[in-house]
Amino acid sequence: MFLESIKRRNPGLIQAAVALHQSGLIPANTIVLDADAIERNVEILRSAANRFGLRVYFMLKQIRNPQVFAFILTRRDRKETVCVDTQDAKMLWERGYGIGHVGHLVQIPKGEIRDVLLMRPEVVTVFSLEKARQVSAVARELETSQDLLLRVRGEEDIQFPSMEGGIPEHELEQTAQEISRLEHVQIVGVTSFPALSYSNLDHPELTPNFYTLLRSAKRLKAMGLPIAQINAPGNTSSLSIEVYGREGATHIEPGHGITGTTPLSLRHELPETPAMVYVSEVLHVYDHRYAYVAGGGFYWEDRMILGDKFRNSVLVGHDADSVLDGAAVFAGCAPHDQKILIDYHGVLEFGTKRAIDVGDTAVFGFRTQAFATRCAHTAVVRGIHVGEPTLLGVYDHCGHRLRRWP
Repeated sequence: MFLESIKRRNPGLIQAAVALHQSGLIPANTIVLDADAIERNVEILRSAANRFGLRVYFMLKQIRNPQVFAFILTRRDRKETVCVDTQDAKMLWERGYGIGHVGHLVQIPKGEIRDVLLMRPEVVTVFSLEKARQVSAVARELETSQDLLLRVRGEEDIQFPSMEGGIPEHELEQTAQEISRLEHVQIVGVTSFPALSYSNLDHPELTPNFYTLLRSAKRLKAMGLPIAQINAPGNTSSLSIEVYGREGATHIEPGHGITGTTPLSLRHELPETPAMVYVSEVLHVYDHRYAYVAGGGFYWEDRMILGDKFRNSVLVGHDADSVLDGAAVFAGCAPHDQKILIDYHGVLEFGTKRAIDVGDTAVFGFRTQAFATRCAHTAVVRGIHVGEPTLLGVYDHCGHRLRRWP
């Protein structure tokens, strides 16, 4: 599905990825990022957020590339990042970027709270009274104070598998009172996920989570707490930003909007340009029906979110000029949808393609996320839109530049 959008709106990215791989300039198992498109997308998102009075925390986990950070975070003194985990926070902090929000999707482990608080994040999210106590204890040791967001959840809220958690709405006042008694933390806002539907491709649809945020903020304000943040992340694009701003959010967290790969882009011609593909290589052919490509960077969230609407295809070939015609079907990480936990390979079905050869480049268009892959590289390319693609660098999945490649 996403591949069709990329093929239509940014075919040069696909062709550049094939040419770079076939020339040996990028390895298989690489997420290729269009730097120029990303810069434009970020400006589109910033302008939309400013128009509706929203603060932005950029979610960079799906990129996790320090070279691209510089194109997005143009001022190091701004705390405009959200970190999915402590590894994200460390990667940004070590490169001199301010930390905006930590703890939203993954709580900070007790032994790493000190490291995070030393980064002086603008806000830390807690899912429970116990975690707030841990943050307060470390803040006391450091002789500092930390602003907190409460992750809240209502009975009808959407909770994605492995992302469940938060303070039940019926326990909100009691929990907030207990946290307010702690001396080195203060509640300044609320958050949840997802605040916008991922499955409705027709128009931006707020989830029950969003209305839980509004109710919770109102109740906390009634307690006299200085609530300044209604943090509403999820499926953030130029199309959804207006809905967030109009309905009462104060902070948003664009992630795949940066690369133009939000689900809403499947149905709408958004201003954001698709700016990311995943590249691998055919390693062997099996039983004249399947081609096995190098694994490591596959990501399955879209199938979970979009269900039967989700269709995966792949472009395969060794020539940049003709690859756009070389379609095959991506069967998964094993033939016949067998269950497997490690993506040793991606498996392609020949489909209507005449032939797939060992050494061919395979280009995928799913919304991969660098932080969640087994070991995918990232590569940064400029000049695609003027017909002069130039490779700026190749990095491993931890953000280290690979010396063998530019």
